[in-house]
Amino acid sequence: MSGFRTHLSNRAPKIGRFGGFLRSHLLLPATSSPLAASRAATYLPAFTGVRALAAYLVFLHHFNPFQHSAALAPLAALVLEFHVGVPVFFVLSGFLITLRYGNAPLTQPRQWLRYLRNRFARIYPIYFLLTLITYAVFWHRGIFYPTELVQSITLTQAFFDSTKYIGIAQAWSLTVEECFYLCAPLAFWLLRKRLMPLWAQPFGLLALGCLLVLVCAPFYTPLQGLFGSWKFMLLFTFPGRCFEFYAGIQLALLYQRGQLRRFRFRATWTLLGLGLMLACVCGMVLIKGGYTYGQEHPLGVVLNNVALPGGILLFFAGLLTEETMLRRLLSSELLQVLGKSSYVFYLIHMGVLHDWLAAHVSANTGILFLLLNLLAILLHYGVEEPVSRWLRPAPEPAPTLSVPA
Repeated sequence: MSGFRTHLSNRAPKIGRFGGFLRSHLLLPATSSPLAASRAATYLPAFTGVRALAAYLVFLHHFNPFQHSAALAPLAALVLEFHVGVPVFFVLSGFLITLRYGNAPLTQPRQWLRYLRNRFARIYPIYFLLTLITYAVFWHRGIFYPTELVQSITLTQAFFDSTKYIGIAQAWSLTVEECFYLCAPLAFWLLRKRLMPLWAQPFGLLALGCLLVLVCAPFYTPLQGLFGSWKFMLLFTFPGRCFEFYAGIQLALLYQRGQLRRFRFRATWTLLGLGLMLACVCGMVLIKGGYTYGQEHPLGVVLNNVALPGGILLFFAGLLTEETMLRRLLSSELLQVLGKSSYVFYLIHMGVLHDWLAAHVSANTGILFLLLNLLAILLHYGVEEPVSRWLRPAPEPAPTLSVPA
C-alpha cells in the first residue's frame, strides 16, 4: 500500500448523499477545485508514514507504558484506548483500494483474478510464514491443535467469537480486511450502476450483521460463536466495522473528483481531523465505566465505529491538501521505511517472536519496540517484499480517461 497509481473514469461513481453534503458545505465544485485531477495519479508518501503511526498506536494499546503508575493513571487510561490504530488501518485501506481499483472492471473474470492475486500477494505470504512459526512454537510447547492451524491459515478464525484470538491474536483484523477485499468490487459495481448509493451500503451491511446475530446467537456453542453476540458483530466483523472502510471510499471518491477544498489556514483539515479523533478517544475514556475498553460501551461503539472514522477522514484530507510539518514528518525517509515494514511489525508486535525477545533479550518495552522494528524491517525487505513482488501479476497499462466537467 505504500504507493499507488489511479486513473479516472468518465463514469465516476455517484458519491451519494453524504458526499453531496460535504460538497455543498465543505467542498468546492469539481471545475473550480485547486486540486487537479492528475493529483490522483501521484504517490502519496504521507500515507505510508500513517501506517507506521497506526501500528505504533496498537503497540502502545497492548503494552501501555503508563499502566503501573498511579500518578499517570489519566494518561494510562488514554493510551488504553489506542486500539484506534485499527480504524486508521481500515479507513486507509478503503481509501487506497478505491484509488487503485474503484474504476477497474473487476466484474470481468480476468481482472477479478488479477485483483485477488494482488491482494493475496500483499497480505498473505508473510502472514502464512509467521503463522507457521507461531504454531511450530505451540507444537513445541505441547499446545498444538490442527483445527486451529487450519482456521488461522485460512483466516477464518475471526468469524467465530470463541476462536478470534487463536494463532496470531491481532490477525482477527485481517479477517475483517479480507472481507472488505471480497466485497469492494461489488460496492464499486453498485456505485457505477447507480443501484445503491454510497451512504446506504454500510447500513445494508450492518443490517445483514444484525440479521446474522439474530439467527446465530441462539446456537452460540455449536457454532463456536459465529456472529454469536452483538458485541462480537459490532467490534470484530466486517458488517460491524464497515463504516470505517466506507469513510475511506468516500474520501477517495472526493479526491478523485478533485473536490477537496484548500482553506486559507493551511492546517484546517489536519487540525479538525486530529481534534475529532482526540475527542472520540477521550469520549471512550470517559464512558468506559465497568467495561474493559470504552469502545465496548454502546455509545463507545458509535464513537469508535462511526464518529472516529469521520475524524480520520478529515485528517487524511489534510494530508492530501495541506503542507504541514506533520505531513513532512510522515513523508520523511525514515517514516517511509517504518511504514513499509509496519504490516510485519503489526503481525509480530505481540506473539511468539515478541515473547522470545522479551525472555531472551530484554523485557523493557522501549527496547522491545526498537528490536521489533528492526526485525520487521529485515523481514519486510528480506522476505515480504521479494515474495510479494514474485507473486504479483505483471502490471497492465490502464487507459487514462478524461474527467467529465
